[in-house]
Amino acid sequence: MPQFGKKSLENLEHCHEDIKAILGVLIKQYDFSVISGIRTDEEQQELFAQGRSKLDGINRKSKHQGREDDEGNIVSFAVDIMPYAKGTNAFSGEEKDARRFYVMMGMVKAIARNLREQNIISHSVRFGMDWDGDDVYDDQTFDDLPHFELI
Repeated sequence: MPQFGKKSLENLEHCHEDIKAILGVLIKQYDFSVISGIRTDEEQQELFAQGRSKLDGINRKSKHQGREDDEGNIVSFAVDIMPYAKGTNAFSGEEKDARRFYVMMGMVKAIARNLREQNIISHSVRFGMDWDGDDVYDDQTFDDLPHFELI
């Protein structure tokens, strides 16, 4: 059975409890890595400067930038994850590798829906591959395959 590695656990540490619950179920079924959780303003600004985010971190904040949860903890309301399979590169740009993100995020969507129906989590999720949630993937101007966030 897959399990979180040290770096994934570090990246998950300051994420909202709903994200932790969703990913705790996913890791039992699918091997993936947590590549980004909470970000500083400076980290967000750097990603914006690189064109890897549409949010500048100042005027338009990312859900990766810490904010208070219901208990007053500063946490990330977003996470970036990537499918893991030894000897493969999820970011190769090849269609077959991109498909792995769609499979993984489909599992996230089902898990989140199930956990919400059971009142285990209180948020729904939105994906960087389908910002408007219409299950149409070619109507976007910015694809962020590893990203999902709480709404």
